[in-house]
Amino acid sequence: MSEFPASGAFRVIERLESSSRIAAALAAATLISLATISPSRAGPHQTDAVTPLAPTGDLPFRIELQAVDVGNLELPTLHSYAAAQYDGKWVLVGGRTNGLHGFEQSGSANFPTASQNRDLWVIDFANGQSWHRALDEAATGLSGEEVAALTSSNNQFAQVGDRLYTVGGYGERAGGGLGTMDALTAVDLPGIVAWAMGGAGTAADHVRQTTDARLTLTGGAMYELNGRMQLVLGQNFAGGYSPSKTGAYTQQIRSFEIVDDGATLGVANWDETVPDEAFRRRDLNVFPVLRPDGAGGEEEGLAVLSGVFTPDNGAWTVPIEINATGVPSMADPTAADTFKQGFNGYHSAKLGLYSQTTGAMHEVLFGGISLQFRDEATGDIVTDDNFPFVNDVTAVSVDAAGEYAQRHLGYFPEILDQTDKRLRFGANAEFFLDGATPVFANGVIDLDAVTGATTLGYVFGGLASNSPHTRGVADAISGASNRVFAVVITPVPEPATALLAALAFAASGTGSTIRRRYVRCSRRNRDGVLPTHF
Repeated sequence: MSEFPASGAFRVIERLESSSRIAAALAAATLISLATISPSRAGPHQTDAVTPLAPTGDLPFRIELQAVDVGNLELPTLHSYAAAQYDGKWVLVGGRTNGLHGFEQSGSANFPTASQNRDLWVIDFANGQSWHRALDEAATGLSGEEVAALTSSNNQFAQVGDRLYTVGGYGERAGGGLGTMDALTAVDLPGIVAWAMGGAGTAADHVRQTTDARLTLTGGAMYELNGRMQLVLGQNFAGGYSPSKTGAYTQQIRSFEIVDDGATLGVANWDETVPDEAFRRRDLNVFPVLRPDGAGGEEEGLAVLSGVFTPDNGAWTVPIEINATGVPSMADPTAADTFKQGFNGYHSAKLGLYSQTTGAMHEVLFGGISLQFRDEATGDIVTDDNFPFVNDVTAVSVDAAGEYAQRHLGYFPEILDQTDKRLRFGANAEFFLDGATPVFANGVIDLDAVTGATTLGYVFGGLASNSPHTRGVADAISGASNRVFAVVITPVPEPATALLAALAFAASGTGSTIRRRYVRCSRRNRDGVLPTHF
């Protein structure tokens, strides 16, 4: 693993114009995977071919990512964390503060426990304030098992009202050694936020936990559907990581009800699907979605996109759909008309948009790791079986008839390190909604209610890399990011100018402190030093 030099060792230059182009540096390297476990080589993918990109002009919107200079606001360098929002604030739990995991034979060297995030962070981005308190001190009142769960990475998490629930995760166990947690943990957000901001009492006053071997899971996803929690795919990885080991993939959807009266926590009415080898997936993007129900309304569901790894260490390409009752299905991979995803296959920041007018669902993916990317200099589509870091932004759209298409929307802003190498963002990052963004009950954004250029929210953290590949590439490094990117949408047809986008950002509810530090121009506009790492 490549660790970072001391704070201040990196100079960052930003080119924020959306039309900027730079040739991607392709280097021969071995397969990488972030934050959980990686095989040692690439191999056959689920399908021999992927579906070509559809024309971008067919979309009823445009998306642009805009870098935000947050000034002196203290933010953690963090990836693979659990996230929630409460009272206009971001809540960040667990995750890791260093870069891509190592590939040595020692588990403790590959996943150093010193790089686990042991602080609970509360960020009032609109007003330029943040707070954090350590979770592993005796004064918190938390048990060793609770600390282990709340400081793990790549857990499954879901927010239900004012409570954040986490399941599993990978990290240092309470009894010592690395492994996958087996706990469901409930965090009461009003109380924990007040505590993190310096309030009285202990963290334990706002945390409850129960354990169950069936919850031993990392690298999957968790969402609520009709009162039942759905655990979507993932794996149980035992012990420390080495390239020769792999975890036990669930290959299934696990479903249960949470019993939580505010004092005790439990699971009830457990159910699970029959394991399916085509569901041998982890580190993937799962979306809450809406679909026309055929009777003039909508039904909720989940969309499972891509993910890794096939039995031969390739990428999965055919999506899995989960209906309102938790039943999964997948189209025939051998059928010529089945959609096969080539871009943005690894877990990244994301958001969903739904139009009741057209019945179309749009699942937007921000950077990360990908089987394919579009060369910014030539516009050519490049397939890289070794899964590079990318800056591409795409949308997987499903129309009212259930037909899929993927379209290319653009890139992360061009940000260079001190050696003029392009940084790549998005992997294991999260998206935080702006408080004024109109959403449906399941968190999907109401596209029809967006009538002008609007800041939907912000991409924060994740991994950053100065190379498509980091292993075996000279001077290539990765690290946890503390970057913030505003996500600005412009409906089409509508005039879209830099001025409109900037005005939308200023009017989005972001506090004046941050507004004054918003930066957008068409030249190298800042020669500053990042507070830590990337």
